[in-house]
Amino acid sequence: MSTPGGPAPEGPTSQGSARDGPASGGAAAKAPSARGSAAGGPAPQGIAARHPIAPWMFALAMLVVLEPPILIAAWAADTDLADGHLIAIALVGGLFISLPSLAIFGLAVMWDRRLSGGRTVPGLPAGLTGARASKVSSISLAVSTVLLGAVIAILLGPWALVALPPLALSLVSAWLMARAA
Repeated sequence: MSTPGGPAPEGPTSQGSARDGPASGGAAAKAPSARGSAAGGPAPQGIAARHPIAPWMFALAMLVVLEPPILIAAWAADTDLADGHLIAIALVGGLFISLPSLAIFGLAVMWDRRLSGGRTVPGLPAGLTGARASKVSSISLAVSTVLLGAVIAILLGPWALVALPPLALSLVSAWLMARAA
């Protein structure tokens, strides 16, 4: 919405916000994006096109969030599940497996968005935020996730299956980090 002879006012308007696409008239229409220039042309050299994050990844994250309360409810319904240790599995697993997996997933999403948009991380050298760092980080996350899964399988036996969603989320995070490279 512009006034005759003057620039459009800053800030969100009824026509759109910064999150809206260029067709809605928001702030995103004024700044070049990673998908292309403001005129709708191809992306500038050196900037990769953004890949969308699959909706199933967020569904998996919601499963990881809801798993500990579901296990606690199952324990409340039958206290003999897992020889009475299901509440401990839910609490320890929620604090030391699910919560870190969710944090790593959030960081991987931010990392993917930043690197696929061609932006650097302010205050960090390029060697710590570039493609090589993404590959090394993703490989180390995948290896540590597999090793943690093996330790959990040894400790819990068949009840280790309850750790599959958070471990899968960590592997998805490693894939997002590798994709950003």
